[in-house]
Parts: sequence; structure tokens; C-alpha cells
Amino acid sequence: MAGERRLGRIIAYVILVGWTFVVGIPTYWLFITAFKRPEAINRGATYFPWVDFQPSLLAFYDVFVIQGLANSRPFVNSVVVALATATISTVIGGAGGYALARFPFRAGPLNNDRIAFGFLIQRMFPPAVLLIPFLILFRTLRLLDTREGLVLVYCAFSIPFVVWMMRDFFRSLPVEIEESALIDGCNRLGVLFRIAIPLSAPGFVTAFVLVMIGSWNEFLFALTFMFNKAVTLPLYLTLQTSIQAGTEYWNMAVIAIFSILPVAVAGLLLERYITRGLTFGAVK
Repeated sequence: MAGERRLGRIIAYVILVGWTFVVGIPTYWLFITAFKRPEAINRGATYFPWVDFQPSLLAFYDVFVIQGLANSRPFVNSVVVALATATISTVIGGAGGYALARFPFRAGPLNNDRIAFGFLIQRMFPPAVLLIPFLILFRTLRLLDTREGLVLVYCAFSIPFVVWMMRDFFRSLPVEIEESALIDGCNRLGVLFRIAIPLSAPGFVTAFVLVMIGSWNEFLFALTFMFNKAVTLPLYLTLQTSIQAGTEYWNMAVIAIFSILPVAVAGLLLERYITRGLTFGAVK
């Protein structure tokens, strides 16, 4: 029995180490590409700084000094759109999730579970199917190439996810706590803001971070609807080309690292809440 456990542990470690290489190698390649000069990239594959190539900060100078990425419109657009989408989706989706968890509804064949399942079905739509309807809507409402348009379309996809997610969080809370507060004279809004929301804080944080990451990284709708004023970082990344150098992979690597850092830092700072949020209600 001890030998079988040891063998199973060894196999698990081998799999984990292999998966670490699978995940880590692209990250490493992205990182070293950011420190390469154009001639080092055009020369072919090089893997080790100071051995295969001499590291350089040329790409960082080009992106942050010449292009001014940190103060540029694409970065500001991504921050505004991601934060606005996450805030609106979390507030509206949280309210919808609480309503489905606490207020029974029945109208013919409709009930709370079927309504919640309807929100889940919305997540199954391929985004490409909705490009033309949204394009017509945005052209009619003059929302093409605007942050408001991006926030609108991102919220349309994010709110159903938050509703489904927060419904399960609220259902995991003991309803007796809220009933006791109502008996003691607290109204429904007081119960929501003083009891339900504080107890579900990990769920709100998790939903906020996941929606923010999804909005920050989204590419298809940004590519279709935005072309000048509301260009975001994922779209800006594809514009790193020039007549002289062609595709500027070194600049793309720097921008990609800069795009990853904010969501990575947010994930690390909120790791405790995200972990609690993802596992909340799993064990009763």
C-alpha cells in the first residue's frame, strides 16, 4: 500500500513538472523576446541571454518612451473598459443572482431554475454569431469606436455569468440568518447590504476579477467595432508592424508582458478571496 502511494505521488509530480514546462516555456519565450534586438530575432531561434544573444532594452525604450504606452489611449481604454464592465456586471449580476436565490417566481412553465438556466444558455452562444447584429445596433446608436459600445457588449456577455455564479453563492448562505434579521425588524434592503453582501464578498470579488480579466483580454469585438479612438491593448498589440522591420515581435512581446502584469498582480493580491470564492459552498 505504501509503495502504491509513493508511486502515485511520483507519477503526480512527473505530470506536474511536465505541465509546468508546457505552461512556462511560452512565458519564458515571451520574456526573452522582449529583450532581443531585431537582428537577434531575425537571425533565428535563440534561447539563452548572454549566450545566444546580447540582451537589450531597445524594445522597452521604443514602447514606453517613443510610443508612450503607459499614457497612451489603448492602455487607458483597456483600464476604463475593464473596470467599468466588471463593476456594472458585478452590481447587476449580483442583484439578479440574489433575486433568483431568495424570491420564488413561477409563471406558467417558468421558474427560478429555468430562468437561471436561460442565463447559462446565453453563455453558450458563439460570439461570432452576434457580430453582425451588434454591428447594426452600434451603427444605429452611434456606438462604433466608443468605450461605451465595448462596455455594453461586454456586459451583455458578463452579466449572465455573474447572475449564475452569484445565485449559487447566495443559495449557499443559510437563509435562517436573513429570516432572523427580518424578524428583528431589518428590512429586505438592510438584510441585503448588512448580511447577504458581506457574507458573499468572496463571490463578488471572484466575479469582479474574472469579468475584468475577460474584458481586458477580449479581442474579437474590439477588432470588429473599434478602429481608432477606442482601440484596446489586445488590438494595439496587432498593430506593431512597420514597412522597414515588418512584424515587430520585440515590441509585441513588451506589450504582451505589460498586458499580463495588471491582471496577474490583481490575481495575486486577491488570491485569498478568489480561492474562497471559487470553493465557497463546495463543502456543506
